[in-house]
Amino acid sequence: MLMNGKVSYLDPKAKSNESFTVQRGKTYRLRISNVGSEWSFNFRIQNHSMLLVETEGSYTNQITLDSLDVHVGQSYSVLVTADQDSADYYIVATAKMANSTQLKTLEVVSVLHYENSTKPADGPLPNGPDPFDVNFSISQARSIRWNLTTGAARPNPQGSFNVSNVTLSQTFVLQNSVNKKNGMINYAINNVSYATPQTPLKLADYYLNGGAGVYELDKFPANSSLPETVYGTFVVSGEHKGWLEIVFKNELKVMDSWHLDGFGFFVVGYGSGNWTPKSRRTYNLYDPVVRSTVQVYPKGWTAVYVYLDNPGMWNLRSQNLKHWYLGQELYIRVYDSDPNPAKEHPPPKNLLYCGSVQAPPSAPPPSPKPVPAPPAPASPSSAATTTATITTIKRQWFNIIEAIFMLLIIWDGSWCL
Repeated sequence: MLMNGKVSYLDPKAKSNESFTVQRGKTYRLRISNVGSEWSFNFRIQNHSMLLVETEGSYTNQITLDSLDVHVGQSYSVLVTADQDSADYYIVATAKMANSTQLKTLEVVSVLHYENSTKPADGPLPNGPDPFDVNFSISQARSIRWNLTTGAARPNPQGSFNVSNVTLSQTFVLQNSVNKKNGMINYAINNVSYATPQTPLKLADYYLNGGAGVYELDKFPANSSLPETVYGTFVVSGEHKGWLEIVFKNELKVMDSWHLDGFGFFVVGYGSGNWTPKSRRTYNLYDPVVRSTVQVYPKGWTAVYVYLDNPGMWNLRSQNLKHWYLGQELYIRVYDSDPNPAKEHPPPKNLLYCGSVQAPPSAPPPSPKPVPAPPAPASPSSAATTTATITTIKRQWFNIIEAIFMLLIIWDGSWCL
């Protein structure tokens, strides 16, 4: 485990470690992100509390925490006030669902350094919750709510928002699993392990009349698991501008995280054990926090609402890299028959074609403009005619000028008389 790419402060072999310099009496915003591919972690600072204010672009209700669980793909902002004696203090992140005291590589320590401090960090590391205490983590997650009283973009400018009055159009109940088939380990959703086609799904959807031969539409079991694991390229339809309820069930013994491209999750519920329709009674439908990535606890479930207002072919996947790579993903097709390009842009002109979709034939080059023929040379008879005409015109002009000159002489003479 690393912090900003650096190893632990307590690693005797470390050539450098992360350190944050602060001035006593000032308050700092720390943005904490889990950019790992597997482990959730708990974050804490020795002798300092943290005021939670934001997660993934949304303001949260402000709650004071001694430690914070951050799951794969998630980010938080906390405010920390440098209100202790000038010294150095430990900043610690330790993995969830793992015994970091036995596996030191799953623990990273950095330093909060007070300006002009000469006292190094010492003493025991600050204690965090039991890494296997799922109830602590669920309780903390439930306490994080959307703060709509502060100045930020929000659906309702009156300062409150709830999803209690929405009408659900669809419900997906998705359960992860790990299996071995033909000697190979695979992860699956409802016992379907995703097989990546040679043709990108959006190309197939646009050019092959609904992806014929590339993927199977609406044959995925969206609410139950198949009796045996199958491999396939399945796509489910999402109703455009409808509200979708997704229940993620985690049958594994490790944490899992989910992400859906193109949308945010309104997180309405967490629970342990099995989810049933009666579990909806525990949902928080008032000011639910909005996330791009949601965690699911071992042997537990997480429920979210999604408003499908964004047409396209969208990937729903585990953020645990191993799970995703070995088949735990699915595509949701949100189709809008309106061809308005403001809703979904047409393919770009420099689109790369591959798989079953071949580039259309190039347009033929424009025909060259015809070269005008040179004028035909004049014949001798026409040349003679032209010369005679010019001579006649000159003679006529000479006679006119001569007559005008004679009139002027006569007029001038009569004036003298």
